[in-house]
Amino acid sequence: MSEKVVFTIGHSSHDIKYFVELLKKQGVTWLIDVRSSPYSRIAPQFNKDRLRLTLKDEEISYVHFEKEFAARQTRPSLLDRDGRVDFDKVRKTDEFKQGVQRLQKAVDLGYIVSLMCSEADPFECHRFSMISYQLVKEDLRVHHILRDGKLVDNNELEERLLKKYYPKHDPNKPQFALNEEGEMSSEDTQKLIDEAYKKRGKDMAFSTLDACPVNLLQASYTFNNCDQMWSAGINGLAEHKPTAARDCRGTGIRSCRRES
Repeated sequence: MSEKVVFTIGHSSHDIKYFVELLKKQGVTWLIDVRSSPYSRIAPQFNKDRLRLTLKDEEISYVHFEKEFAARQTRPSLLDRDGRVDFDKVRKTDEFKQGVQRLQKAVDLGYIVSLMCSEADPFECHRFSMISYQLVKEDLRVHHILRDGKLVDNNELEERLLKKYYPKHDPNKPQFALNEEGEMSSEDTQKLIDEAYKKRGKDMAFSTLDACPVNLLQASYTFNNCDQMWSAGINGLAEHKPTAARDCRGTGIRSCRRES
């Protein structure tokens, strides 16, 4: 059985022709947009409708997996106690699982699939820390297309994870089982990688409390106190009202404006 490969790419501020060249170099025929908001002020060539038409002319199919793979989730059930998106919880949702199934079906049908988000460096994007993590567990090989067109294998990014979060980990410590060659077992290595993924996800996940809550409504309001803010119906944050209220009082924020 031939190896099943999936690519990822960040559109960054690429010229659209160069972006298409990067995709065609790898033979991509199906692009999955995993942005929460498929629009860009600094790179309007990647706005959803415009991009779809461009790719259609190049015989590349375009789909937007907002519900399935987007990172900016606001449902209380998908947040941790600090109001930050928990990638583990997202991966357990029916929507995410259905997204993986659709992707796998496309690969099985012979499509060359690539995920797309905005960040040039996959290490700085949830397409690596949230999505690729699961795709690898589904026996898919993930290659990340870099800004210069070079490929980096997901395994290389995992090595980068370990260097960042466990730079001094010692495989000789008791919690690590060693094989006959005196090396850390593959099972324990994977456990360490899994923990590093969790740390990476927590570091970069969208936080409903760090951001101005009103941005979630895409509107502009002025509140005299936290109770007014919550009575306005901020979507997805009710479960975290006490934490958010304390944070609001602590900062003294009284006015929130629409994010431009």
